[in-house]
Amino acid sequence: MSITQLILIILAVVAIVWGIYTLLKSIRQKNQDVLATDAIEHDKDGLPIIPRHQRPEPQESQLFKAEITPDNPKGEVKLSADDTELHLDNYPANGGFANATKSANDKLLAETHTFVENENDAFSMLANATETITPVVHTFDENQLKNDSFTDNSPILDTHIQAQIDEEQNSPLNNAIQNINISIFPNQQFVDIKGDYLLELIDKYGLKFGAMNMFHRYENKDGTGLLWFSLMMIDNEGISPFDLNRLPMQTMKGLVLFLSLPHPRPVQGFDSMMSIAGLLANDLNATVYDDTGEPINKENTQAMRELAINFGR
Repeated sequence: MSITQLILIILAVVAIVWGIYTLLKSIRQKNQDVLATDAIEHDKDGLPIIPRHQRPEPQESQLFKAEITPDNPKGEVKLSADDTELHLDNYPANGGFANATKSANDKLLAETHTFVENENDAFSMLANATETITPVVHTFDENQLKNDSFTDNSPILDTHIQAQIDEEQNSPLNNAIQNINISIFPNQQFVDIKGDYLLELIDKYGLKFGAMNMFHRYENKDGTGLLWFSLMMIDNEGISPFDLNRLPMQTMKGLVLFLSLPHPRPVQGFDSMMSIAGLLANDLNATVYDDTGEPINKENTQAMRELAINFGR
């Protein structure tokens, strides 16, 4: 073993011993702190409780003494459960406790009157302020309200009323169980229907854009009354609703008209659909077909009409 290795071994041993000594010293110091803490007892407020025999004796100047009188020359305080009343006649009248008590009572009474007066003033100020900020509540005669008519429009009420009207108008569409479908296709095979021209015809025959992005024909041409039938387009993807933003630039393969059943007035709805379908086909140089792909004739028209009449009976 060389000298260098010996020195390193000695240094390692010294380091180990020093580490053990430091560890034992820290453990011992921690235990002493815990013992010192445990040696002090505390009450519920965390204050130390000193045993009676370790408490310092009070100085004589801190002791309470009674007034020295001929009957009590040493100023001793005698406490007794049998005598707890305060006898004012034992004290001298001139400058004694009675005068001091009377003076204190008079002062307290004066302060009380002052406080009551100030308090009344404060309540008066508060009442005045409350009257100032309290809003004026106007009442109306019920009979007058019944007789008066409402002339101003209410957007919320108008929207609610319009929603009810739409629900009643579109009740056949919303409650549909079955549809009677007819379609319109141009007579020339490679000719499509142009969207801008279709818009002109739709306006001409009184159809209105509405529920489910479809055009609808209602009882009246202005869009009021019960829903008669609805209109959708046929494009490369099949039967589709309309997009008003794209419709003027679009072309389509054909149109589909359908009557929703049950319908409260099926005859009027069916006849209106067949009539406008014929007008559209004439303007578009097209042909009307039934749901089987057959051109419309008297037989299939009558069959569809009877289906509309007898549905739900």
